[in-house]
Amino acid sequence: MSLKLNDINGAASEWAYGFKATSRSIKSVHIAQVIFSHTLDESYAPETLFKFAEKPSKTPSSELPDEIRNKFEISTREKDEDLDRLRRTMRKVLDNDNAMYASQRGSAPTCTSDWFILNPMTGVTVGRFVYHLISETEGNIERKLQTQLSDHHDSISLLFRPLVIDEEPTSPSIKPWQEPDADDPLEDGKIASDLRDGFETLGKHLKEKQGISLNYPRDLRRIVKFAGVAFYLYVANRHNELRTDGNDRSTRLPIVLNYTGERNNPVAKASLDCFDTVATEVQATTRLGVEKILDQRGYKDDSEYSETKILEKIESQELLELSRNKQSKIDDDYETFKYIFEGDPAEDTFDRLVNTVSDAIHQSRYKTYTPVDTVQTFGWRIGLLKPRGNRANERRFRPDPEVLEPIVLSVLSPDESISLQELCERLRERYGVIVGGTNSDRSQLSEWGVKMGSSTTESDPLSNRNKERFKQAVIDLGYAREYADGVTIVSADDR
Repeated sequence: MSLKLNDINGAASEWAYGFKATSRSIKSVHIAQVIFSHTLDESYAPETLFKFAEKPSKTPSSELPDEIRNKFEISTREKDEDLDRLRRTMRKVLDNDNAMYASQRGSAPTCTSDWFILNPMTGVTVGRFVYHLISETEGNIERKLQTQLSDHHDSISLLFRPLVIDEEPTSPSIKPWQEPDADDPLEDGKIASDLRDGFETLGKHLKEKQGISLNYPRDLRRIVKFAGVAFYLYVANRHNELRTDGNDRSTRLPIVLNYTGERNNPVAKASLDCFDTVATEVQATTRLGVEKILDQRGYKDDSEYSETKILEKIESQELLELSRNKQSKIDDDYETFKYIFEGDPAEDTFDRLVNTVSDAIHQSRYKTYTPVDTVQTFGWRIGLLKPRGNRANERRFRPDPEVLEPIVLSVLSPDESISLQELCERLRERYGVIVGGTNSDRSQLSEWGVKMGSSTTESDPLSNRNKERFKQAVIDLGYAREYADGVTIVSADDR
């Protein structure tokens, strides 16, 4: 039986997470479409809308069906050109909102309506996982979401309505999320249970329908943004929950938010180390999944996969299933695989094979897209990591205000007033988010091997400058107030 690295990569991901975290395309809007369509039990996906939303360069307006063209009363002779301009403008709106970057406050991202503009199959299993977290809450978040999504007062729905006024909603393919074979990730003490509780608390901040002037887009954006954060934190912490080597940590993987505004100081360096630690942990999770999948498929059988027989299969080019046309490329792939296998220090042959397959999956030459690639790309797309872009280097955690807001609200009930230090403590304990200001910051960083030194100008930049600027970020959101005695109280009452 030949090894297909892409197949093993996906199966290992499903074993660990309950979904394939192996897509370069996944964005928040994909997850949101699944959450919202599952909440409504229906969605609109009319062919008319898909055709209109296509690039005019691909399908010029002159080639659109008359049923679409006749919906627009354009009196000029250049009707097709005017329609092309209109469609290009609409696509700019969709591209901006679908990217889920920070947009104007109060604006409605595309995914806050039930109109499907993107491929509805992308991110389905990830979306089901997040929807499962929401459905497991004990509050009214689903009912509130359903009311808000059915209201159709957002600008995107109004934009699309002329194109679908005669269409009927369709039922999406709603399937329950299947928990991973590895374990039950919602057990008490695991991060998914805290993320579920976070959704429950966040749901308390969603407004009830009492009139026609509610800011539904803001409420729905909070859910979308927190869903992205939940996906990132879940994937980042799985290795520590699954490992059985006795080296698991007692705390969450630390996420140092860098509010210093600089890139060359102890806080910025610690945030960069946390980014690298996420990559290391996610790759280690893949290794655990590879071990399980190879074992299930019989590669632990010494009679068939001894060291000698593995090397023979490599020499005869029977071990791997490769999608290559050129023999020279196939030769290079096998040569690289052999080099990794022979150089691995593990004494047990099966362990060496597991390490080799895991290492090969993370080599670009084999064209596998790993959970490490997925989660780190997703991190900058949702506005959790800076700088953005595929070519950016040395990313650090600095969330957009629209991302920080639901994180804060997920640990703060509407009727609570707590100190800034208590807020920092809750963020650290539940999600591993560290901004300074708690007695356990440094011990948690030390447990994970993240160093936090002093700068030339201050002995504790984390608890001084970083905490102060985080405090100002929460004040700017409208959830904190600093009093004359220096005490800062965090509350959602004013919002």
